[in-house]
Amino acid sequence: MINRRGFLPILLVLMLFACNKKEPKSLLEIKKDYLMGTGSTLTSWKLNGLTVDSLPQILAGSQVGYIKKYLSTNNFTDSDGATGQWSLPASDSLRKVFNNYPSGIIVKQSYYINFLSYDSLSLTYLLNGKKINARFKALR
Repeated sequence: MINRRGFLPILLVLMLFACNKKEPKSLLEIKKDYLMGTGSTLTSWKLNGLTVDSLPQILAGSQVGYIKKYLSTNNFTDSDGATGQWSLPASDSLRKVFNNYPSGIIVKQSYYINFLSYDSLSLTYLLNGKKINARFKALR
């Protein structure tokens, strides 16, 4: 025979645990976490490959040490001194708005995210009529 006094508290505890379930993160939230980093560890993205119109380029000068960071405030910074705002309107689309140096013109740039994971980022965009693919490695 079932002890009713013991059954009711167990049932209440099970109901509480059932109500405390968290919704899983959406793909968009996961991509944002990859882009920014999570917790106290922000991700810095170091350029490690570049193609222009499908032709591989040799990284030179400031490209060798080029690093960018996407902040949780939806701002970004890079090692060239550029700052601006970023948004991720879809899981495969990145948009940035920034001040173009030295002209001072506000630039709105859209990027297609070819690949984004915990440690790799690949972006394609158009610049002056040329198709650019930039590949980055995560630094933590």
